[in-house]
Amino acid sequence: MRSQTVIKAPVLSFDTADSANSSPVEWTHGKEMVVFTLSDSAVSGPLQKLDLNDETTSPAAIKDGAVVLLKLRAETTAAADVPASYMRSRAAMVIFPELPGDQEMFEQRSQRMPRMSRKMDGEPVPPVRVVVKPGAMAQLWAAPEGTIVKLQADVTPWETSHTWNVLAKIEGTMKKDQIILLSAHLDHLGVKNGKTYPGADDDASGTVAVMELARALAKGPKPRRTIVFALFGSEEAGLIGARYFLKHPTFDLQDIAANLEFEMIGRSDPKVRRDQLWLTGWERTDLGPELAAHGAELVGDPHPEQDFFTRSDNYALAKEGIIAQTVSSYGLHKDYHRPTDTLAKIDWQHLDQAIASMIAPVTWLATSDFAPTWKEGMEP
Repeated sequence: MRSQTVIKAPVLSFDTADSANSSPVEWTHGKEMVVFTLSDSAVSGPLQKLDLNDETTSPAAIKDGAVVLLKLRAETTAAADVPASYMRSRAAMVIFPELPGDQEMFEQRSQRMPRMSRKMDGEPVPPVRVVVKPGAMAQLWAAPEGTIVKLQADVTPWETSHTWNVLAKIEGTMKKDQIILLSAHLDHLGVKNGKTYPGADDDASGTVAVMELARALAKGPKPRRTIVFALFGSEEAGLIGARYFLKHPTFDLQDIAANLEFEMIGRSDPKVRRDQLWLTGWERTDLGPELAAHGAELVGDPHPEQDFFTRSDNYALAKEGIIAQTVSSYGLHKDYHRPTDTLAKIDWQHLDQAIASMIAPVTWLATSDFAPTWKEGMEP
């Protein structure tokens, strides 16, 4: 992996009038805007304005290398509702306004430098994502189409690092070419400014779940379907391990019937019963309700405003059309991404019950003919 680190708040600039009467505008990360993702130290392109209230507007209209400014529909209340197809476009940059449901997230990200996307050889560069305050949005929307918009950031020199994935399998009998993928990520944030970030809940708890499920399922009868156990590296750096796996799979990705990612199950969530887990993207597929019908203590994600469906390795797989969802019980505790996410904070009884509760449902999934499907219009 190749990476850089942002060392000074990025600045976005453009002119509000023609060159003869130019009036330069500058916005700074953490003030008028927040840079969510940054793929290069300098990004620029001609302004292209798209109004999503116009039903004829589509991602196909986006020009190569454009700085796309999205005017969102009135009913859009959170970034999770912005169509993902615009975020995966050919644009150099995608800008949209801060939304009511994202004010807390905007404030949190304002307090730290944006993280640069780590690059793997051969991967396309994703568009830079910028969220702006409503007043700034109006100012840029008033600029003429084609106005050159620039984003500049001071960054460190390129550094090279390495990561790894760990995979194992129990080969199926009658349907061994159908795969149930159980996964978690084995990394956390490491050491920052001399402080160790243990990641006991995020995601040692999920890693333990996959290992324990492997141990329990290996003791039972051979399943009809193949079960693959995957521990992905560098999820925290941008789903790196999962993205690499998708580019270099050890089997045909079309053989994956379902993927369950286990993420942060080391504590109970006060928004659900103590013995319950929840599934991201519950409303997107028929997998969750079917697992629940076969004994899983699973309910829908009680934190839809957090958009957890897109925030773990499952999302990299889901974007490839794979039914991939995350099992969790993260209750938005204050130790998330903190040095205090330690073993002392783990609820061992909950963790034990959580893992045990998934053995029978996963066994059923691996021996059944059930093929989960996306609900209409819900595939990312």
